Amino acid sequence: MATIKYNILVTLILFSIINTSLAKEKVDTYLVYAKLPFLGEVEVQNIKTKLTIIDNKFKYSYHVNPTKLIDFFDDKISSGYILGEFKNDSILTDAYLFKTEKDDFSRTIKFTYKENIINDVSIMPSYDLSKITNVTKKMIDDSIDPVTMFYLITNYEFIKNCNKMISVYDGKRRYNLDLSDYKKTKNTYSCKLTHQKIAGYKPEKIEENKKYISDLKFIINDDNSYEFSEVSLRNNNTELIIRKNN
Repeated sequence: MATIKYNILVTLILFSIINTSLAKEKVDTYLVYAKLPFLGEVEVQNIKTKLTIIDNKFKYSYHVNPTKLIDFFDDKISSGYILGEFKNDSILTDAYLFKTEKDDFSRTIKFTYKENIINDVSIMPSYDLSKITNVTKKMIDDSIDPVTMFYLITNYEFIKNCNKMISVYDGKRRYNLDLSDYKKTKNTYSCKLTHQKIAGYKPEKIEENKKYISDLKFIINDDNSYEFSEVSLRNNNTELIIRKNN
């Protein structure tokens, strides 16, 4: 564990002191809409991500701000990053940090990975888990964090052919995203995305076993490159549509 944390610290220092001219950087912005009865789509959040690559190592940081305050909607400010490397056309995450803040409350979640498996989890302050189903160590071992997941589904090279199961653990909930049934036209490409709750939810939600099905969409540009367009995900029974904004 000490060696893993030392390597993560070295990587963070590398990204903080390196001359930016030696790094590749890409910034993207996204708008998040809540789909509400009688109101339609209401803009609720904006997301800014920044990918910095030095050789094969990367830092992918993000910041989420509320844009319109809706009484029932989460208006926390969230930020964090993942560290890792690109290897053989795959992404290997080494560390995940998530911090959320609202008024005088904040929570920090940290994961460290060992050989691409979540090896250590730190949550401060911890969640009240007394009323939700247990997330086992095996479930965590099979998972990735939500930011690694977001990076994967917004980059076509990692999900092409739409034949992929992504298991996600966010420090409280464990769920699967199953990609299947791709459709392609001259200018668009889409996958069917099935969201299934696995653990970390109230028992009745697990017993219900209700699956949420949506589409993950890309635009095919004139140079035949694939650019993320939008995806719909479920958060606390609210449908959220995430659209690229640049």
